[in-house]
Amino acid sequence: MVLVMDYLNLDDMAMSELFEMLNTLTRRRKVEAGSPFATVKATEKWLKNLPADSDYDAHHALVEGLERFNAENEAATLNRMKALLKLEAIGLPLQLRVVQQYVRNQATFRLARQALWRESWVFWSLLAEAWLVMLKQAYRGQASVELKPFAAEIATRALRYAGLVMRWDYHQARNPATSAWRRMHKIYRLAERDGFATQDVLINKRSTHCAREYAQVVMMGLIHPLGYRAQEIESIAQIIEGYEPLPLPALVPQRDVHTHVVDLSMPEGACILGGDYVQGRRLRYFALRPLIDYLKSLDQNASAESENGLTRQMASLIERGGISRNRPRTHRFGRVWVAAGIDSILAALAKPDADKGRPILEPWMLRDESTEGMGFALPEAQALPHGSLVAVSWDPMENVWQLLAIRWIREEDGQHLVGTQRLSRHPKRVEIQFEAEMPDATQEKAWAVFLPMTHTEKASSNLLVPRTHYKLGATLLLRDGDVLYRLRLGEVQESHEGWLRVAMDVVGREQFAVAA
Repeated sequence: MVLVMDYLNLDDMAMSELFEMLNTLTRRRKVEAGSPFATVKATEKWLKNLPADSDYDAHHALVEGLERFNAENEAATLNRMKALLKLEAIGLPLQLRVVQQYVRNQATFRLARQALWRESWVFWSLLAEAWLVMLKQAYRGQASVELKPFAAEIATRALRYAGLVMRWDYHQARNPATSAWRRMHKIYRLAERDGFATQDVLINKRSTHCAREYAQVVMMGLIHPLGYRAQEIESIAQIIEGYEPLPLPALVPQRDVHTHVVDLSMPEGACILGGDYVQGRRLRYFALRPLIDYLKSLDQNASAESENGLTRQMASLIERGGISRNRPRTHRFGRVWVAAGIDSILAALAKPDADKGRPILEPWMLRDESTEGMGFALPEAQALPHGSLVAVSWDPMENVWQLLAIRWIREEDGQHLVGTQRLSRHPKRVEIQFEAEMPDATQEKAWAVFLPMTHTEKASSNLLVPRTHYKLGATLLLRDGDVLYRLRLGEVQESHEGWLRVAMDVVGREQFAVAA
């Protein structure tokens, strides 16, 4: 009351000074009471009060803290950067444990799995946003003089966490947004321009730099793990991160050295480099042959019966230049009939008058088609793991089928979209058997699928065989009607639902009646 009376007796100048004093006090109290990240000490105090009973509760509180940190929209300063580093240091170990729990819960607890994915995705998104804002203000903000020396640390973190957001999109079978690729390219171009692209930075006790983080995102984009299980996506990322001589982007192309290229002006990842070695201001080249050879070597000693085909699949996808969605596609709508799974495919490829049971066929709606595959729209979600096989026909009675492999699935505008890669336009069911002299090999006959490629397609013919009938370098007898072929089995190209797609060489051919 006294303050009010005194206020009423003040002249205009005094009133102005009082308002200024009150505003200053209000701002100070707002900082002290409203923001737990006003200083480094305040941040440390806030972190000490995180829930200690549960990793999930502590992680959730930290996510809310990061959300608040970003929402404050304060000007970047060196102290604010240090506060963010404190949040990051406590958050990363928590995030690791939440991710481990998320990966373990894939087979069970569907609701918990989704909640853990969202927690992780939000954490990466908030860190990516915080460091991106910090990077922008390091160049344009009032504190740019004190922040600019830390540009390498800030940019490396911005790249790393933006890449992790893209990786977490793969977990939900979603393509990274074009804006995400633009962000990656812009940050990397900035790092190159200012000369700190390969300046070492320590993140979570691990040395890295902008070029390495950028290259890791490009590698994941080439492998394009849509439809892979969570465990497989994380294993792929760990293999790439653990490969020390990871190829880095180069400005000048070298023939017989560089294999892939990325255009920094395009909102997309890398693609395979054909015969065009033209140098461009926005083009960056990668020499991925050593990485491909390394991935193939990881399972070359594994037994044929093992499930260790992931690294070979990675190598195969990189060799093909990734799964490109930017090639010309024809919108082609209509119903097709699909045999999903190897048993249904074998039944579908049998002659229409075959005595055995008819295949189980499903009607799918064709959405688009390219020279390399087909896209479908399904009325409801289906369990279609990456690499699983489908045979497609417009009219099953004509017994004309194409064999395709599932490469990605995602939901878009309420539709369940499926992307496939064509393995063969004219697959044939054939009978196979090892030669009688083959030691330690089963002598049972089995069905296989021959995948011929036409002369216009840039690929070699393959054979799809059960694991029991594969030995590298072994001679296999293949009967197709009245013709008997002798084949030498080559390397495994990819594993499909327990079956192996392998390379082969024809070493002999004769009429079945003569061979018998």
